[in-house]
Amino acid sequence: MGYKQKDIELILDNHDRYWEKQRSDLRRFKNVYECRFWQQGYSIGGYGTAENNMISIQTAEGYGYVESYIASLFSKNPAIVLKKGIRNMGNREKSKAVVNNFLLRARQAIENAARMALIYPMAFFKLVPQDDVQLYDRIIPVAVAPWEIIVDRDAPSWDRQRYMGHKYWMPLDEAKSKWSAKFEGERKDDFFDPIAGEDNSVGGSTLDDHVLIFELYSIDDDYLCFYCPHLQRENKILEQGYVPFRDASGKPVAPIVPLYFNRIPSKPMDGYSAVRRVYDQLFEINIIRSFQANAVRKASRQYIVKSGVFDEESMAQVTSGIDGLFVEVAEDNLDGIIRAFPHNPMPPELSKYYQDVKGDLDTGSILAPFTRGTATKATASEIAALAAYSASEIGRLARERDYAIELLAKIYLCCLATFIEEEVPSIINLEGSAEIVKADDLRGDFEFFASDQSSTPMSESIAKRQLLENIPTLTALGVPPDKLLKEVVRVLNLPEDFVEVILEEGKGRLSGIQMETETPLQSAVMGASPEKIAPFLPTG
Repeated sequence: MGYKQKDIELILDNHDRYWEKQRSDLRRFKNVYECRFWQQGYSIGGYGTAENNMISIQTAEGYGYVESYIASLFSKNPAIVLKKGIRNMGNREKSKAVVNNFLLRARQAIENAARMALIYPMAFFKLVPQDDVQLYDRIIPVAVAPWEIIVDRDAPSWDRQRYMGHKYWMPLDEAKSKWSAKFEGERKDDFFDPIAGEDNSVGGSTLDDHVLIFELYSIDDDYLCFYCPHLQRENKILEQGYVPFRDASGKPVAPIVPLYFNRIPSKPMDGYSAVRRVYDQLFEINIIRSFQANAVRKASRQYIVKSGVFDEESMAQVTSGIDGLFVEVAEDNLDGIIRAFPHNPMPPELSKYYQDVKGDLDTGSILAPFTRGTATKATASEIAALAAYSASEIGRLARERDYAIELLAKIYLCCLATFIEEEVPSIINLEGSAEIVKADDLRGDFEFFASDQSSTPMSESIAKRQLLENIPTLTALGVPPDKLLKEVVRVLNLPEDFVEVILEEGKGRLSGIQMETETPLQSAVMGASPEKIAPFLPTG
């Protein structure tokens, strides 16, 4: 069943070697975003080093470049709209309520993953089970760095992978309680600052004791295994078995979700960092700014004094800077006594080069200049074209983000259904009524569509306004006025007795309703004129 130990070790070795080659580049991308470009060991040309006391300037261009995308891709309340599948499996309303409640708590993880997917080649989500009294809080989304996720790089697409996995550190005490095995713990290693082999020994605190765990999934073989190199035995496989999570078709599901903003066309499983595209320009801007800062510091007021003209007392008076001070000298020609020290002016080529670098940086960004607050001399037609270009590119990135949200929601329902099977049926509040949620309700062949704020007061207000605006169209299409009134009362949360009317015998339409005491609202309804209904109803 599944893979042999040597197969797992080969997969892990290929994974480690792949990311080892990119470690230095990813460290530079991380530092330029965090405004730590001149971090010790990464200064260029002597700037920022302690030996020559040069001044280093950190610019925020890298941070601004990434955050401009995050601002455009901001999702206030990510949510999902579900559509029934062709097999009509699962309960759409219950699943929608459950998954949107989950996505409200996943906003921060989605934002963190989006940042990593811009700085690094890609990012991932991992649905992590945890102990919690509340059933719907037992699975939490975590944004995971790309070097912690094992992917099959030969696969043509995400759903065609032979295997995928997660590499992470686990506290030694937790590993012992979970598997009841003997481990040799060590200090947790950091990807960007790896610890030398002789320094990995744990200290006196048990908080430093960790073990490395590889969680490997094979969807085609329905295989899950946990591998630990710190296990004190020859066989390093801790546990193996079937994948516990299933979709509506019974197919195994791995709790890992990818987020790619850019891909290498020839290798779809390899992403491309957005920061890499403009890193050379960010590098040059930090160099130029540091050079200018050091040149300005050297342009202080300095003077050349003729030797022997001033004694120590007179020189002290000159350097004191006292206003209105008189100093006597024995020379007749005062022009030759003191002279300002000449300084070389800043070369104009430097400013021109800086503007060229800024232009290259703006060219590498898909955002139009006016979206960054930059004033241009573009015409209205050019601005419209730039806005359409920016909107289309941002829309492409938003679509990639939405795909990740849709897949995250789909996998969450599959994982939660597994937990519900082992629990007492759970009850949720669905539009004011208590409903029982079962595993079969969540395992449906739904179609998922990401929709920001689909379950928030803002979207509900928009839905109310759209209903009122479309009343004339619905009436023209033949919708009975009594049905329209019931829907208006329901959507606007009006008292239900608004529709409690006495129907005259033989009349089934609202136009034939007679009431004892007629109000302005009732008069408008009696006239079957939808345009007259809206002024009497509260707005959003």
